[in-house]
Amino acid sequence: MIHYEDGLRTLFMLKGSVIPKAFFLSLPSVILTVVLLFIEQGTGDAVEEMYLADMNKSQVWSAMTMTLATLIGFRTRQSLGRFWEGTSLLHQMRGEWFDAVSCLFSFSRKARDSKPVEVTQFRQCLVRLTSLMHGAAMDEITSDSGNTFEIIDVCALDSTTLTYLRDCSTIYEWNRVCIMQHMIQVLVCHNHHIGVLDIPPPILSRCFQTLSRGLVNLLNAVKIKDTCFPFPWAQIICWMLGIHAIFTPLIVTSMMKSFYWAIPVTFIPVFGMIALNLVATQLEMPFGLDDNDLPLAHFQTEMNMSLLLLMHENADHLPTIRPSAITDVDELRMSWSSTQEVLQEHSPGSPRMTSKERRRESHSKVMEDSNFTLTLQELDELDKEYELTVPPEMKREEKQAQPVAVQKAVPEKEKTDKGMVLPPVSAANQAAAAAAVATPTGPVDLDMQAHFLHFAHQHVEEIRKNTEALQRLATLPESLAQHAEVLQKFMDEMPRLLASCQGAAAQEPTGSLKRQGSNGSLLPRIARPIERDD
Repeated sequence: MIHYEDGLRTLFMLKGSVIPKAFFLSLPSVILTVVLLFIEQGTGDAVEEMYLADMNKSQVWSAMTMTLATLIGFRTRQSLGRFWEGTSLLHQMRGEWFDAVSCLFSFSRKARDSKPVEVTQFRQCLVRLTSLMHGAAMDEITSDSGNTFEIIDVCALDSTTLTYLRDCSTIYEWNRVCIMQHMIQVLVCHNHHIGVLDIPPPILSRCFQTLSRGLVNLLNAVKIKDTCFPFPWAQIICWMLGIHAIFTPLIVTSMMKSFYWAIPVTFIPVFGMIALNLVATQLEMPFGLDDNDLPLAHFQTEMNMSLLLLMHENADHLPTIRPSAITDVDELRMSWSSTQEVLQEHSPGSPRMTSKERRRESHSKVMEDSNFTLTLQELDELDKEYELTVPPEMKREEKQAQPVAVQKAVPEKEKTDKGMVLPPVSAANQAAAAAAVATPTGPVDLDMQAHFLHFAHQHVEEIRKNTEALQRLATLPESLAQHAEVLQKFMDEMPRLLASCQGAAAQEPTGSLKRQGSNGSLLPRIARPIERDD
């Protein structure tokens, strides 16, 4: 098939064009016109004596032309219908077969962990048989029996299968497409029996239905190949074209005496009728290797690429959505509106905006960036920004709406022993804390110190995150200053709190101190003054 664009270049394209052939077939009529004009100039009244002069007053030529135009128009409509039906059937056949293979791949996904070898064997064999079946279908409908199509690694099939396929084609002359479709059905039934396709039979039967529909589409395409345009109709058109090519010069020379007008007036109708008939003959058989035939090799390549898509390592990937994705229906409807309308309603960072409006504002950044063409890195940054800007109550609502994975709680002691990544503390505060802990009053419970240090650093980290979130908003400078002062005061008071904890531990016996630390009675009393309201 020729891909083209309408324009001046189309006028001069010779590949797939019927103009050269129609031009040469029209030359005899032009030559006959020239000969008749020379005869008329040399003989004088000889044309009138042949009663050709009266033909310009009759309707013979018009009736003949209308009859021929009707015949050619009917053939052209039939040929165009056959052409479009052929390409539609091939696309439907490929879609049916790919849908069946895709469903079988999805059905075998569950058995990948329990039976990986059987699943791999089933998938690899299924892809090769399907590619071979589609190639055999293309070879069956093409008019050139020596044409070959690309197949996905057919040599990987076992020797018994290849020998059987060869004997069926050469010795018994059976239909190769039917043989391979039967092989695929046997393969599916076997893997369903051994547990690779762990799917209910009514659902599995859909694959057999799609395979059968693909075969029906192929047989309809073969019908177009085997059924030609009716011979009587084609014979009448050929006779009418010959008569039209002879009578047109006679009629033209009886009406015109000038070579400049007689030649083009003769050439145009004869050339037009022949060209339309040639176009009809090109379209009525769409399967083959001609320039105007359907690209069967391209169809086979597309089928192979579709099958290779299923064999990719990420083909069984389970898709999910991002944490910042919009799930509310009203918000999704609002996301269709333009970004300018959203920005005109509320200024960025307005304290009067509701949670939904803040969510919409954060997602409006996606709409502003060149028709949603964001990179993966920018989307990850947007998710991080969403985690910092969305209010805590909105996060709790989303957390309640989504299933939460149950995780095994790890004791604080194990976390401390394995090494926990804590936020950095200034050198002065570290030295003060070390001096406060290293007092000569006696041993201190290490578990209680670990709990206290973890709680203190966790509180510092939360204040730091809140400060960064406020800095991103950049709309509350006074709150930023207050948070900075609170953070500095807390860091300055940290050594004193540690010293107080050390003094309280020194006043009680070691055993009682450990019991209180293990029961959690001392830690809540120490930690309660530094709890904050979220």
